[in-house]
Amino acid sequence: MQKILSTPLARALAAKLGINIEQVTGTGPQGRILKADILAFTEHKPNEPMKVLNLNSQPRIQTAMNATPLNPIVLDGKRVKVTSIRKTIAKAMINSKNNVAYFSLVNEIDVSHLWDLRKSIVEDVLKTTGVKLTFLPYIAKAIIVALKEFPILAAKYDELTSEIVYPTTINLGIAADTIAGLMVPVIKDSQNLTIIDLAKEISRLALAAREKTIKSNEMSGGSFTITNYGSIGALFGTPVINYPELAIAGVGAIIDKPIVKNGQIVPGKVMNLTVSADHRWIDGATVGRFLLRIKELLEKPEILGVL
Repeated sequence: MQKILSTPLARALAAKLGINIEQVTGTGPQGRILKADILAFTEHKPNEPMKVLNLNSQPRIQTAMNATPLNPIVLDGKRVKVTSIRKTIAKAMINSKNNVAYFSLVNEIDVSHLWDLRKSIVEDVLKTTGVKLTFLPYIAKAIIVALKEFPILAAKYDELTSEIVYPTTINLGIAADTIAGLMVPVIKDSQNLTIIDLAKEISRLALAAREKTIKSNEMSGGSFTITNYGSIGALFGTPVINYPELAIAGVGAIIDKPIVKNGQIVPGKVMNLTVSADHRWIDGATVGRFLLRIKELLEKPEILGVL
């Protein structure tokens, strides 16, 4: 007998409403039954005859004189067809929200030392490698190191077998802002790459996404995703998980802020790092420790060059 694919939320709702889930048609990936499918099913059950209103047998209702019949609302304004990419993005966002028990934690990170380190080498790196070194490769490297220590954040949940599947490699998704919409190229085997290697791959994949030359295999198989809304000046966000991944990191902008060091208030460079995760499988304490490990690495960035 073939197992019915359904989300935990859908199964719980079906049980609560007394619905036989085998009668419900799923609209999720591979026909998976979602919460929305259960709600839609309740509005018209297949075995329930539709009630037909006999207008001749009903008492007439007195209406206001010269009342205007109800018509569908007509939206005024310029109309633009939604692109297939936008529809795909919309479907992915709803799929994530319907299937994940969301929570987010944030930590403030002092990146003053990282700021100075990058500034001291950025010109030499550009001359020797042709790569313009940004802060994102450092952040990516710190996250990769932390993922190796907290592998649950790079895992996936297999609903067919009720198992957590831990990846053998870390395939890191980097969200890219394109004219067509949000795209998430994936850096394969990222745990084997240096900071310079990561910088090259981030640049190459982002360019391919924007020029629409990216390959399908470069957009799939991700273990964990980073979204850098700090690049447009945003300080803080609650990023949406790239389902079926279990977590995502959101990077805020680096800003000037007074900080306390050795009991003294001094000028510093700080940024917020947010991690959203699926609370069904990942505890808040785990995400908290994961964030602290990333904070440790970014506040002592010289160690990232040897990890």
